[in-house]
Amino acid sequence: MVFSTRAWATAWGNRRIVSLGSASIAALAGYEYDRHFQASAMWRTLRSFKDIAIICVDYKVNFHEESGADRLNEIHGRAAHRLLLCCQENGGLFIKFGQSIAIQSALLPPAFRKELSVLYDNAPSVPVEKIAPVVEQTFAGKKLDDLFIDFSPAAVASASVAQVHTARLRSDPTQRVAVKVQKPEIRLQIGWDLFALRTCAKLVEYAFDVPVLWSVAEVERRLREELDFEREGNNSELAKRDLDSFGDRWLRRSIYIPRVFWHATGKHVLTTEWADGTSLVHPTKLLGEGWSGKEIMQKMVSLFAFQIFVSGNVHGDPHPGNILVRQNPDNNSWREPQLVVLDHGLYVRESRDFRRQYTEFWRAAMLGEKRTMARVARSWGMPDADMFSTMVSLKAPKLGGRRKHGGNKDRLHADAPLPEQLTTGNGSAYNRHMELKGRAIAALRDSHSLPPELVFVTRNMNIVRSNNQSLGIPVDRVQILGQYAALGLRLMLTDEAMSPDRRYSCVHGVDPSRDRLVSRLGGILAGQWSYFTFRVVLAATGIGMAAYRLWCRALTLVTGRTYATDLDTIMDEAMRRVVERKLGYQIDTSLFSA
Repeated sequence: MVFSTRAWATAWGNRRIVSLGSASIAALAGYEYDRHFQASAMWRTLRSFKDIAIICVDYKVNFHEESGADRLNEIHGRAAHRLLLCCQENGGLFIKFGQSIAIQSALLPPAFRKELSVLYDNAPSVPVEKIAPVVEQTFAGKKLDDLFIDFSPAAVASASVAQVHTARLRSDPTQRVAVKVQKPEIRLQIGWDLFALRTCAKLVEYAFDVPVLWSVAEVERRLREELDFEREGNNSELAKRDLDSFGDRWLRRSIYIPRVFWHATGKHVLTTEWADGTSLVHPTKLLGEGWSGKEIMQKMVSLFAFQIFVSGNVHGDPHPGNILVRQNPDNNSWREPQLVVLDHGLYVRESRDFRRQYTEFWRAAMLGEKRTMARVARSWGMPDADMFSTMVSLKAPKLGGRRKHGGNKDRLHADAPLPEQLTTGNGSAYNRHMELKGRAIAALRDSHSLPPELVFVTRNMNIVRSNNQSLGIPVDRVQILGQYAALGLRLMLTDEAMSPDRRYSCVHGVDPSRDRLVSRLGGILAGQWSYFTFRVVLAATGIGMAAYRLWCRALTLVTGRTYATDLDTIMDEAMRRVVERKLGYQIDTSLFSA
């Protein structure tokens, strides 16, 4: 019996060793297969699950009421740093995931913006030997040398999903081109990466009751569109047609969009005309070359205001690396900057209804028409106006309870109630953090009904705002945006007045031509009146800001202190004061420019 027991134990131990050995061999084989044939897609997915799980556990275990402000900030710092390392180690689409979090970090502690902003730097490139097969697979039966000559052995620029090489066309050796090639591992990784994104979103939603899963489908759709380089080529040509059709002569001279060579363009390869110029990434170099920061920003803000309010076809990623400044080739008489706009992969096409509502919102904001602003915000499903402003403009929300008249409970808004313990703006650091979390949850819960265009228009405006700051804020963005909003609203009202479907009587259905003529004239006059009042208010605002600047200069002479004299700096300082007073964060306003 003893022998049988010992024999059984020995056999069981041997089986365990064999099982562990087999499992180890299988795991090693799986790892090597994943590394060599799947571009480490499965390993990257497991790494993301591990890091997100650790972040969730850290918050659950250590984030509680007894923690002081310093302790809470340490937790935020650990979470942000771990998330940064996860994005950097995984690379590829995870870089874009991190960038998306950084650009909306007004809803997150400053540690996330500070850590994740480094993801905007250049990504590492891959050798030309690895990207040559991508070109050959895109153009069946052709080699790299069949399409290009003098193909640069090293990439001149590298991003998260693609890299750019210079070359000359085999069909036209005098034509220098930029060849954008998708990195070979992206096609293998995208399915796993999007699976990881969905799973991590579910985990965060389950752990913290933060409704983020609704946004994943839109993110997936936009990422897949951005990976289609034929679509990017079409976007650039549409942007050029919009300028030619609707832009004035000054704007058409100011902006250049490189030509696409379609015979050397496919789903994973984009070939465009090469353009020399100085990138906006180097503002000091630009100013050192003698360019006027005011002229550059006047043209940049005008272009994207034109897209938002007039053409409705909006560049979704106008970061500094996508803007080059060069001498206008049509001008040999004086120094005239021309902006070359690159990377048209991410575009949003505004619906007419959204563009009409957005221009009305801007007009109402400038004229102080609070009812119109509230009506537009409600139509977008955002009852909490303060948090809506935070999500759109990246400005700090107003924190602290607001008592609803006639009731016994503190509420943030009649339509967005939160527990009473979250609305004590003057309480502990924990309560202030929890209040902001509650406001963010309420805003995200409402934001599923937001127009999808709004997120990308807001992204565009805030990146342009950051570009303006990098050059010392030489122009008043609000004035330029307001001017194009006024123009866009006038054009839309005039188009509606001239539409053949316009009807004057809602009772009889079909109108006499006289009534239809009266209706159209009334619509045209309404459009002109809207434009006139809008421009009058803009002019008055400009005069007011000029008077304010003179007053600040006078105060500087008297007191020796320096005062902010532009709206962007004033808003930054207001945000800094609100965040430091309400949440206890000590922040650097330069972090708003991520």
